[in-house]
Amino acid sequence: MAVRLFLLTVSFLLAPPWSHAAGDLIDQYLSVPGSYVFVRRAPEGEVAGQVVMTVFEDFLCPACYRVATELVPRLKEKYGSRLAVRFVSYPFVHPDSRLPARAYTLAQEMGLGEQMQRALFRAQFEEQLNTASRDGLAKVADSIGLDPEQFLARLDAGEGAAAVERNVALGESYRLDAVPGIIFDGWIRVTELSQDNMEKIIGGLLEKKRASAHSPRNDRAGGKRKP
Repeated sequence: MAVRLFLLTVSFLLAPPWSHAAGDLIDQYLSVPGSYVFVRRAPEGEVAGQVVMTVFEDFLCPACYRVATELVPRLKEKYGSRLAVRFVSYPFVHPDSRLPARAYTLAQEMGLGEQMQRALFRAQFEEQLNTASRDGLAKVADSIGLDPEQFLARLDAGEGAAAVERNVALGESYRLDAVPGIIFDGWIRVTELSQDNMEKIIGGLLEKKRASAHSPRNDRAGGKRKP
């Protein structure tokens, strides 16, 4: 808590002025347990009764593979619909990371993001294929039912590049300095990737949402906080 307060003080002294409402909101959330830092002044895209977990991943990163295949499934099993997980391709560990990142974003546009994510990680870390190569990506595309030649042609045409650049800009705005990078509710960046720490933060955020939903300041009809 003391370290988090110090980091908040330094970052806010360097930041432009903000409203008292934003400062009050952060003060309310300082009691959420766990290791994390605030990277926004208020939540972005949060959902009532649900925590949104955004995972920035690099498909050449072993830790990202473990988070996607081990940690996230355990958290989803525990919290069910109370936890929404969004994966973002974020090339970070090597310049070659951009090619599989583009392949993933392109597959997302085709409605095959989940299948491509699993196939990329499986190929790279279980089958020892080079997913940063054209041959490796051709095999990955074929494994999820895509025509390899057509898929590579779309990558050659630059598809997926703009989406990846937007992901990079978003990650930089969150001051990500490593992968996997995990953001909760668009404003809390995790600084320790253990399951225990994740559960502390998720549990604390859910408790704050429950308290807010029953606050007398909320509308009776929609449960939204009054301005």
